[in-house]
Amino acid sequence: MGNFKVETMEGDAVLKSTEVRSNSDVQAAKSAAARPVEPGRAGNGGWLRVTHIASGRTSEFVFA
Repeated sequence: MGNFKVETMEGDAVLKSTEVRSNSDVQAAKSAAARPVEPGRAGNGGWLRVTHIASGRTSEFVFA
């Protein structure tokens, strides 16, 4: 299990940030999102940036 920072994004602006303890970036995104997400990134719309705190690796998720 690891610690992840989950940021709700609008374009390049961070709207909200939270820290989640989870087994994977996908699970962290799903647990922090108020609606379903899938891998990818929206152009200028809303999306999630998930960062594994220990490694710094980031993943992007778009709202489904």
